[in-house]
Amino acid sequence: MNYSISLFSTINPLFFACLAVVVLLLAKAVYTYKNFETLHGKAIKELVLGGLCLIFVFAVFIVLPLLAGITVNENDLALRLPSGMTYETISQDDMISAKIVNLNDYPELAIKSKVVGAETRDYREGNFNLENGTEATVFYSGNTVLLVETANRTLLLGPDHFDEFVKYFGEKLVPVESSI
Repeated sequence: MNYSISLFSTINPLFFACLAVVVLLLAKAVYTYKNFETLHGKAIKELVLGGLCLIFVFAVFIVLPLLAGITVNENDLALRLPSGMTYETISQDDMISAKIVNLNDYPELAIKSKVVGAETRDYREGNFNLENGTEATVFYSGNTVLLVETANRTLLLGPDHFDEFVKYFGEKLVPVESSI
């Protein structure tokens, strides 16, 4: 089963601010091109730059979150976290334990700093340093997550349809205990 986080959790005011700046840049370039024949070369450069910036903004705020997700298979867990540069499959044999936790009740699991990844509002995706000094691979939007301890890393997972995800994870991989 594939699990992801809704695009609405990842879009924030920064997206709209960047989009507004790019649209203004493109509008200025079109205006310059139409009204000043001597500045056509400059206007074309601005159109190309504005187009590239528009592609970048959509890639960062729309495409990358759409690509991110978790796949639970019979014997493994596959993580696709593009902004966290994580594409890996974790074997069931490497998983030690799984536990549902509310991050408000576990201050040692709070995000201390970002190693590589993306974070906006409640959305977190990538590799982060936690308050307890460990590095964790995270993919969640909200406070309730599945804490998975593996042989060589900690995972904090909280995709949409969390209850369905936990049930399926517990059936296919490792029994899940609840601390809530």
